Amino acid sequence: MLRLVRLTVRTHVYSTESIEKVKKAVQNILGDNILQSSKTSLTGHFGDTITVLEYVCEDPEVVGEVFKRVVAKVGMSVVGVEEKGGGGGKLHIRLDKQKAYLDEVAAEDIDPIKLEFTYVGDWREALKWQSIT
Repeated sequence: MLRLVRLTVRTHVYSTESIEKVKKAVQNILGDNILQSSKTSLTGHFGDTITVLEYVCEDPEVVGEVFKRVVAKVGMSVVGVEEKGGGGGKLHIRLDKQKAYLDEVAAEDIDPIKLEFTYVGDWREALKWQSIT
């Protein structure tokens, strides 16, 4: 049985971007769910400021709801699987930051909003979820 136990959402905000707009993009993906958040500042290669936004949720019900909603929009083919020994691991989805701001959900590998779902069990069970969402 597959259980999604944790969601970590991470994205970088570059000096040319608005932190508030990127937060809005993340919130559009998460829906009404309020997650614990943190903000870290880094210095880029050319001395520019890069802000890392990170959101964490350990409520399996919320984690599962977000996963199912996102997969219903982008499909399982964009989900990266990182299996760990012992029946668990992480599922990765990278979403377009610009489209998320417009309240759309689309996959994107360049400068994405990264969703990392920690799971216990067999990830292949998520393939069934796509057909019931």
